[in-house]
Amino acid sequence: MRSSVRVPRVFVALLTAMSVVTTPASADQIRPADLRWLVDRVTSVMPPTWKVVAADSMRAPIGWQGETVGLCVEIEDTRTRFFHPRGFHYYSFYRVWLMPPSWAGEMRETPYVADSVPAYLLGASDDWLAFYHTAGGNVWHDGLASLCAALELDRISYPSLSNRIVDLGVEERLVGAAGDSAVASPLNPLRILGLLGAGPSLYLEYVVPEPQGEAPAVELSDLTAQLAAAVFSSLPEIESLYLRRCASDSFTDTILQRD
Repeated sequence: MRSSVRVPRVFVALLTAMSVVTTPASADQIRPADLRWLVDRVTSVMPPTWKVVAADSMRAPIGWQGETVGLCVEIEDTRTRFFHPRGFHYYSFYRVWLMPPSWAGEMRETPYVADSVPAYLLGASDDWLAFYHTAGGNVWHDGLASLCAALELDRISYPSLSNRIVDLGVEERLVGAAGDSAVASPLNPLRILGLLGAGPSLYLEYVVPEPQGEAPAVELSDLTAQLAAAVFSSLPEIESLYLRRCASDSFTDTILQRD
């Protein structure tokens, strides 16, 4: 869990000196003023008892490998405090990252039940890919929706691990009619747990085949390449694929861009 961090005075001075902008420049050319834009937009929707405790640039989302380009802001509730069984306390918080739309990254392998979880995709726009990380954030009941609205994101409402949703229209385009040919496809519909689209982005949750008998295990990199190729060839409007690969006791996410 996070440790309590307060905004240093030098950071407050830096924010004050930045010019306020009403809309960000291209996220592929992130400017210092964009950090102020992020802080201002998040501040405009957070509840009165919340405050900004940190903001930074050149950061990758927590739990992800990829280029360390992007922006991050952390906000915290001053009214609630949670005690962890391991003996420390923390406040409700959200961390939000804005990454360039062309950013690609790989999440570390994550157990389904874990004390430390990585950042998850929040939404996307023509300018940004957004991620969030939270603990105790449920005290702000419409937090994710409010953040998406403030940052002008199309929220990618991918299903939770206990409530999967599949868009059958998109699935039909990916795998075709049910039958032997579909089962032989790298996109086996029986392995699709979640499938949702938002604009030029697609979320796909897929069960990784486990080895049977003497059959070798499928290399995760090979399966990822096959799934990405199937998505980008079948859905020409999709530019960014958020792929969650599920095993029996863990999962790992990756973001891939159309070449």
